[in-house]
Amino acid sequence: MNTAHERAFAVRRRYGIAVQDVPWRTYGVLAQLVFFALTCAGVFALYWFLPGAKGLITAVIAIALAEYLIRARHWFFTGIESGLWIGGLFAVIFDLPGEGKPEALLLFAAASAIAGARVRNPLFGALAAGFTMHYLETRYDLGVLFALVCGLLAIIALCRTWQRPSTEWLWIAIATLLPLAGYAEADAKWRTVTIALYAAYGALALILAIRKRHHAFFAAAGIGFAVAAIELARILALRDEAKFAIAGTLLLAISLTISRALRNRTTGFVSTKDTTADANLLELAATIAATPHHSPAATESRPEGDGNFGGAGASGSF
Repeated sequence: MNTAHERAFAVRRRYGIAVQDVPWRTYGVLAQLVFFALTCAGVFALYWFLPGAKGLITAVIAIALAEYLIRARHWFFTGIESGLWIGGLFAVIFDLPGEGKPEALLLFAAASAIAGARVRNPLFGALAAGFTMHYLETRYDLGVLFALVCGLLAIIALCRTWQRPSTEWLWIAIATLLPLAGYAEADAKWRTVTIALYAAYGALALILAIRKRHHAFFAAAGIGFAVAAIELARILALRDEAKFAIAGTLLLAISLTISRALRNRTTGFVSTKDTTADANLLELAATIAATPHHSPAATESRPEGDGNFGGAGASGSF
């Protein structure tokens, strides 16, 4: 699917209008998830029942079928070609000899990146970053730092406009999902560092959110502050009731501050409803109502006089 078709598909899925004919079979997100799960189950069953070099055979069959559906049948964003591609590549990795070494995670990361690039699936790209993060955590205890650095780079990448919606969704997935996955790798002995890193990540995301007004930036900022708050609550020597009371008080104070700051504002972030569209509709309706209408009877009526031609009551025949 080229850039123009992908953008037209995104507009049709979001607004329900067809701006361009898209010659591809596509499905919605829920249908994609269902077909992806069923396809992965089918690939796994094929791998399980094949004899011999079943990983290689499964990969050849799955990828060949995926390419046939894409090139000949024009299937894209259906979930089926995605399941075939990533299932086939994973089957090869499952069949490789190994002893459970962490380097196998890099193979899964490479397979996810290749499949994601081919079928334009942003979650596969985030999965590749997740496998890499887990490898760095296992080998060098740097998983949390890698997750936050990748999230920050993804936020910076979102500051520009991308032609393909799938590329933008890739950066959104990395900026939001990878910090959450990195939090699962956080160690208790580095709790103070984790709080500082996630608080800094949330602050940088919030600054960019205010400047660029992108929803993903707000989500990333919320994730950073939430993780920092959860870890901070674990080191405070207070009862749970006191922690909840402090959290509620802070949320109430923040909401009141934001409400007062946005009061009577007309530019940037505002708290009042934008009535520009309603005013434009009223102006258009008033313009149409004020336009004089010519009735057929007035058009067909003759001026004074019985002549066939002439003006101002003059007759052309006498």
